[in-house]
Amino acid sequence: MSRILLADDHPMIRTALEVLLRDTSFDIVGMAGSGDEALAAVEQLQPDILLLDLQMPGGGGMEVLRRLPSAGARPSVILLTAAIDDVSLMEARALKVHGMVLKNSDPAYLLDCLDHVRHGRNWIDPELADRARQLAKGRRSASHAALAPREVQLINFVRSGLKNREIAAKLGVTEGTVKAYLHAVFEKLGVTNRTELAMRAGEFLAGSGSA
Repeated sequence: MSRILLADDHPMIRTALEVLLRDTSFDIVGMAGSGDEALAAVEQLQPDILLLDLQMPGGGGMEVLRRLPSAGARPSVILLTAAIDDVSLMEARALKVHGMVLKNSDPAYLLDCLDHVRHGRNWIDPELADRARQLAKGRRSASHAALAPREVQLINFVRSGLKNREIAAKLGVTEGTVKAYLHAVFEKLGVTNRTELAMRAGEFLAGSGSA
């Protein structure tokens, strides 16, 4: 039996999911109606899977995803959403979310996603997976001049030899968020690691007019 924490602030959605998962091998062990409640419940209940609504008060799904521990008691995460913007979609992928399901999808999609995630595999709604592929392709072909100010800042930090912990302190974010930002920069610039990014920093910054 897989233990599930359901984080969603809509009573109708929570009830519907309770009914859907009744008499299955998935057991809802707790519910949360806000981001802060979800984080507290993860620590207290240590569920196997976190079903996480993207839009909630007290820190939405993306904020919860950023703040979850990177190891130890971290559950597998499935995002539930009516809609997701491109930036959040790519950040969720970078933060290693295990599943994404659109709320207007066939309920069988969620059951399929849960089964995949329970067995250590990822499952992304086909519509979102196609969008993510197109976005990744567009990022790889983007010119270096398209670097955002935050990306320029990150490249300079890496070139200066700062560790993720030090970068996180300067930006006021978690180390997990820094890792997600760097992963996005790696994909955009077509590099495989921070060493290559540091070695080619001058090239990338010159192309963006920020050297």
